Amino acid sequence: MARFTRSMGRFFNYANNLITVFGVILTTISAVLIIIFVIAELFVEADNPYTAILSYMILPALFLVGLLAIPLGIWRHRRVLIAGGATEQELGRYPRLDFNDPHLRRLAVVILGLTGINAIIFGTSTYLAIDYMESPTFCGAVCHTVMKPEYTAYGDSPHSRVHCVECHIGPGAPWFARSKIDGLRQVWKVAAQSYSRPISTPIHDLRPARETCEQCHWPAKHHGDKLRIFARFDTDEANTPSYSAMLLKTGGGSLDLGRYGGIHWWHIYSDNRIRYFAADERRQEITWVELTTPDGEVRTYTRDEAEPPASALLEEKARVMDCVDCHNRPTHLFPLPDYALDELLENRPELAALPYFKREGLRAIRGDYTTHQIGIDSVRQEILDFYSTNYPEIASEKAKLVEAGAEAASEIFGRSVFPDMGVDWETHPNNIGHEDFPGCTRCHDDELATADGEHVIPEDCDTCHTFLVEDSPTLPDLELLVD
Repeated sequence: MARFTRSMGRFFNYANNLITVFGVILTTISAVLIIIFVIAELFVEADNPYTAILSYMILPALFLVGLLAIPLGIWRHRRVLIAGGATEQELGRYPRLDFNDPHLRRLAVVILGLTGINAIIFGTSTYLAIDYMESPTFCGAVCHTVMKPEYTAYGDSPHSRVHCVECHIGPGAPWFARSKIDGLRQVWKVAAQSYSRPISTPIHDLRPARETCEQCHWPAKHHGDKLRIFARFDTDEANTPSYSAMLLKTGGGSLDLGRYGGIHWWHIYSDNRIRYFAADERRQEITWVELTTPDGEVRTYTRDEAEPPASALLEEKARVMDCVDCHNRPTHLFPLPDYALDELLENRPELAALPYFKREGLRAIRGDYTTHQIGIDSVRQEILDFYSTNYPEIASEKAKLVEAGAEAASEIFGRSVFPDMGVDWETHPNNIGHEDFPGCTRCHDDELATADGEHVIPEDCDTCHTFLVEDSPTLPDLELLVD
């Protein structure tokens, strides 16, 4: 026992310095807090992103700093003793690595055991930190002002159950590491308040869609046309509806399958290869297109017989077309008020009984408001005030319906307008369609043609869709359409 006591005494003398003591205290406190937070998360539901940042990122970092401080203090203390002229006898107080000494062996077992426990704690917290960094909450709620528009739109999108990283990063360690390194730049921009308002799109270094979108959406495995029926409502007193039925030639398939054609086959499937050059950063002004057909023919399209961009510029800037060149807002969509109100009235037809609901909804949503929350509250109040002033009987007899309409209109504003970030329904062009933004007509405008004029990218509507019914006052009969 005396030898063990002397060995322990030498060890504690070895670690008798402020840096090592600080490291021990910091490691111990961090480990205890990490364990408490992990246990709390298992049994208590919480929706605070900053709690997870503390427990999975800040505390593990402090834990690691503490572990590194322990040997650093020991090494530094030894150097101080040597520099101070410590005698051999004083230096001999340090434990000697003689594992024939049973006391030293016991001490080594204790140190190895503590090291194993530390490794488990640090490994678990690291795994939980990575898992948290891949969650939508981390992506959207931590930098709440910056990402609020995108996160709000994401929550209301068809991809709201798909984690952000599945589209923005995709599988594999290289892209994960690359995204986290880029994240440091983004953190600095947020801290320095130097980020753009709104966030610039498109993301020019986004991973190719074949490696992300096509993990779920596989154009070779679907083909044919898609029937779409949509309603539009007038701004008159009766909110008069009209209905249209459109057959979209979405296409797909492949030459190997023997069934192919339509939008997807021509634009993104590997049977064809399309490259294009955009004269602007937002990819709205396309001046050069190159099509490589399945038989190897290469066609180059330019405007007004203009010379193609220099080869060096094409090498640097030309882009191989993929899903996001058309589906550029598959998740972060800020709907136009007109269409958002049409969808609302189609899904909740009882609101059409409110006179001028669409007109007043548009007027309120298009108002100028200084903040997001003021806009939400003001849209709701303006709808309520309109009916209480102009239709007091309806406001009284159908109070719940008026309240529901006002609430729904304010929600449309809340999903689309974010004054703090300079975002509304006009901020980000939507390349699907061509009614409100250039979209399809960026290329399909009858102006992009080959040098010999033999081939032109057509603007003909029937190229991509056919209207079966247009502006009908009644809902089309699906059986008649099928026949």
